[in-house]
Amino acid sequence: MVPITSNIEVGLNSINSVPNWLLILEEEKFFTRCLIHDSVKKNEKNIFCLDCCTSICPHCSPLHRTHVLLQIRRYMYNDVLLLVDAQRLLNCSLVQPYTTNRAKVVFLKQRPISRSLKGSGNLCSTCDRSLQDPYIFCSLSCKVQFLLLSIIFKAEIPINF
Repeated sequence: MVPITSNIEVGLNSINSVPNWLLILEEEKFFTRCLIHDSVKKNEKNIFCLDCCTSICPHCSPLHRTHVLLQIRRYMYNDVLLLVDAQRLLNCSLVQPYTTNRAKVVFLKQRPISRSLKGSGNLCSTCDRSLQDPYIFCSLSCKVQFLLLSIIFKAEIPINF
């Protein structure tokens, strides 16, 4: 993988805009088999190429060796990014991290709420999932949705990427 050394601002239109690659990443399906390498072992798409805005498998990665690549991982059947990788690209300060295998991760997509947690303190600003202080988003997707709504309604919200 190409090391990420600074914030990627490809497709960033203004301070409160969302990068185009992030919108695509949010919709991308990971851990499906790569059709190009269908007959090869370990052909699950678990890498996202920020330059091409597509998911690839490890066998495709040599063709993208000069591109910025982001490895997607699984935690509790959900797609996650290592917090350190996500922070190189995005402001993750308000997204709640979780620990798995001694590494901090952030969820890519909103997770379903399994039970009612009324009166449980902090809630995700988008989906009402229970959170720890001081976080206000449970996933990058929730932060994106919140930011897009604030742009649509032209709210002056100091949360950016």
